[in-house]
Amino acid sequence: MTRYISLIIAVIGFMPLFAQKAQIKASYDYHFFDPRGIEKHHDYILLAGTDCSKFYNEHTQWVDSMRCTDKGNQWYNQTSMIVMGQVMGKPRDEVEAILESSGVGQPVTTYIVKGKGKFKVWDMVYHEYRKYTEDIEERDWSITEDSVKTVLGYDCLLATANYHGRQWKVWFTPDIPINAGPWKLLGLPGLIMEAVDSTGQHHFTITGIESVNMDIPKIYEPIDYEKTTRKEFLQLCRYRYDNFQGMRDLHFGTDAPRVSQEKIDYETGKPGFDLLGTDYHK
Repeated sequence: MTRYISLIIAVIGFMPLFAQKAQIKASYDYHFFDPRGIEKHHDYILLAGTDCSKFYNEHTQWVDSMRCTDKGNQWYNQTSMIVMGQVMGKPRDEVEAILESSGVGQPVTTYIVKGKGKFKVWDMVYHEYRKYTEDIEERDWSITEDSVKTVLGYDCLLATANYHGRQWKVWFTPDIPINAGPWKLLGLPGLIMEAVDSTGQHHFTITGIESVNMDIPKIYEPIDYEKTTRKEFLQLCRYRYDNFQGMRDLHFGTDAPRVSQEKIDYETGKPGFDLLGTDYHK
């Protein structure tokens, strides 16, 4: 299987016709601790080709595509109203379970598209939708040739680098010669199969991979995304976790009902928490 995928990638890589198509479809488990210190798992898909990729959640894309049609948006609004009544006064874990089973819940809101030397990112924090573009920076990877780990049946080499304020340790496989990986991690001569930051707060692990020849789906925008910069968006995210009442006021207005101190304490990021990128402090 390893050689089969490698051969297909090598052949397609020389065919201009497929330059904008995905050659692999990989699934990743994102294991992390949320701002409240609660352990979470999110599922992501990576579609990647020789010069392009898209990192996203399939359910979120399905919901967003539905909301871009009149019938789908009607279903979404009606279901959301029913769900809102069901979750009132429920504990957080029950709320998340109800949202997930209803089909309207979108715990993963990030889309990352790579192309032409840039990342284009769509994301949301507390009902505030933002999008931004950033240049793909060079990463100074240090590869340890004699450190080998088997991930999903592939021999992987260890590489380390600092990126956006975090020190990353990743395992990549030269057997899949595609410059891609989870989140914004790339820049190695092979697909990144696993990645963990030095604090252990963020951990990506590949859970499946297949060879494909498909167009990378477009981004659906059922709501207008406001343009911003990466740094401004991360600062907004941090503000949400440091000042929950202020974030509510920003979205709903200062006339909205006040929340309890218990709710504020629950929603506030715990000491030691930080975002995937930490260089927004500068």
